[in-house]
Amino acid sequence: MLTRTTAAVGFVLLAATAAPAQQVRLAPNDPAADRLVREALQKTPEIDAARAALEAARRRVEPARTLPDPSASFTYQNDGRTLSLGNAEGSFAGLMLSQPLPWPGKLGLAGRAAASEAKEIEAGPVNRTALTIEARVRNAWYDLVLARALDRLIEERRETARQIEATTRGRYAAGLAVQQDVIRAQVELARIDELKAAQRAAIASRLAELNRLLGQPQDAAIDTAAELPAIASIPSTGDIVASALARSPESAAARQGIESGKLRVAIAKKNFLPDFVVSGGSMYRGNFEMGPMWQVGVGVSLPVWVNKRQQNQLAEAQARVAEQTAQTDVVGRELELRTRERIAQLESANDVATLYREKVVPLDELSYESALASYRAGKVPFITVFDAVSSLYSDRASYLGRLAEAAKWRVAIDEAALQPTAMSGAPSMPSGGGAAASGMSTQAAASGSSSTSATTSMRQ
Repeated sequence: MLTRTTAAVGFVLLAATAAPAQQVRLAPNDPAADRLVREALQKTPEIDAARAALEAARRRVEPARTLPDPSASFTYQNDGRTLSLGNAEGSFAGLMLSQPLPWPGKLGLAGRAAASEAKEIEAGPVNRTALTIEARVRNAWYDLVLARALDRLIEERRETARQIEATTRGRYAAGLAVQQDVIRAQVELARIDELKAAQRAAIASRLAELNRLLGQPQDAAIDTAAELPAIASIPSTGDIVASALARSPESAAARQGIESGKLRVAIAKKNFLPDFVVSGGSMYRGNFEMGPMWQVGVGVSLPVWVNKRQQNQLAEAQARVAEQTAQTDVVGRELELRTRERIAQLESANDVATLYREKVVPLDELSYESALASYRAGKVPFITVFDAVSSLYSDRASYLGRLAEAAKWRVAIDEAALQPTAMSGAPSMPSGGGAAASGMSTQAAASGSSSTSATTSMRQ
């Protein structure tokens, strides 16, 4: 049974990574992340708990379609005040066996209902757990990729700061700049070390979180891609919504719940019919020449409390079907709302990332180059260069954050959760003359985590 459960969880992962024709998969194609997801689905305790719940439900199927246990009874009848077995004709000792027999079809319906309820668990909680684990791993992966990308950006800024510091020292030696410019450039270079230390902590935190999800030592090395996923086109909203509905474990569980409810209605209708019991036994009468006695019997239950029991059981079963039918509609409406919200946020993240890539960052580069050239020519003060380089690297950090955010919105759409998704802001580099600690912090480096599942959270 556990093998079948493992196969079911494996099918969820296959469905997420292979993208069936009727579904749209938006998560960036990343073989390394896919491999980590497969590892997590094999090791995380949440999956083990879901497997155990499914196994327990499947174990209820066979008992449901099995006959009730037979009963055995011993009977002794005495004739007179003293023991008379073997001496009096009316004395005997007997063993009786009885077997209840439900009305034909009841056991088959009960087994089908139990099997349908097991399918509800497989379609709902088990698949939801797998999708949530996948989303958590992918988000932790993008957190780590982003943290390392920002670390590389800090190194680039260090090299730029060294070049600026060399420029100020050269101008100061030539009597074209004041000593304050040199000191200011050296202070900025020193602050890069502060940023670097904070970013190392961010990387360690992200690495530990991802390793925790993978069930391995939290300091284990994990290689990440050199770049964050690029901006990609988005399919039509209708296709994405339809895919989310097809993927949703809650929707699948609600649909299976309707089938379970219909079987329970059929069982309730069968309860209006009587059940039977057959019995037989042998009675020993001692040394009588007539030998032992035996008897057989057939009994039938009398459903005399129909109005109080069977009618209410049928009404309850029918109400459960109505509840599941309405729940299917509720799930569909809620999931469409959440999916449209996520699509809008994804489009916004893509638009902002495109704006940074095509306009903001190129203009920042031109501004920095112009400021540096003007400073070398003695046309602008050093603060102009400082502001330009701070804006350049702050906007480049924001661009990286938007790429990570867009990737996470894609993961959230694929997760198809009913809860709202909350995404934190993009990271930034320190600007102006502020302290490095106010810029790209450990928390900013791990931006974009969200809470999207009923059972678990993407913030993990």
